[in-house]
Amino acid sequence: MKHRETSTPISDRVLEILEATPAAAARGKGFLERIARFTEALGVWGARTNLTAHPEDPVEVAFHVIDSLAPLFVTPPLNLFEPQTQVLDLGSGAGFPGLILAAASDAEFILIEARRKRASFLSASATEMGLTNVTVICRRATPATVGEDFDVLTSRAVGEASIEIAAKALRPGGVALLWASPEQQIAAGLFRAAGLSEPIRHEYVVGRGSAVTRRSLLVARKSLT
Repeated sequence: MKHRETSTPISDRVLEILEATPAAAARGKGFLERIARFTEALGVWGARTNLTAHPEDPVEVAFHVIDSLAPLFVTPPLNLFEPQTQVLDLGSGAGFPGLILAAASDAEFILIEARRKRASFLSASATEMGLTNVTVICRRATPATVGEDFDVLTSRAVGEASIEIAAKALRPGGVALLWASPEQQIAAGLFRAAGLSEPIRHEYVVGRGSAVTRRSLLVARKSLT
């Protein structure tokens, strides 16, 4: 694959890893090109602001990209990111998973991030990646500050706050996707109290250099009543 003239050794290495990973390679050439641009932006911005740990490490960047794609490859697959689907990504930070899922699908994404520098990075990266399905909002996410009637909510930081926000933001029947470690236990009562179903836990592994990391994706649906 030929990459842009502005490609870097880090972005080239990230693409090598993704091309060797079926879950990422299956998204196609356009997705990989968008991720190359994202990796370059992450390297530039990460050098001057604390976006994420090790933004210069292609193994770590590739890990976060693949982990962000979990809803697209867990079994059974979650067919949630169709055109016109409204997705709210909480605490988008360095773009995981919001920007990555937006690059891999036609759904409409709202990325909400409280820190101004990170929100600026997200906006600049979305533009650089050619994403027209992303809107970035610089605001602290609380039940009082998010909109309603979202079809999907995503968050890589699962906790009581994200569950409460999901209860407010999701339409009846909407789905919350929350990333966690396999050891992290979230009381089912928190979901029930928020009007969400008891979460289904999908276990999976992601390569991380010569090792693998075990991960979990929690899937809960908002009650129809």
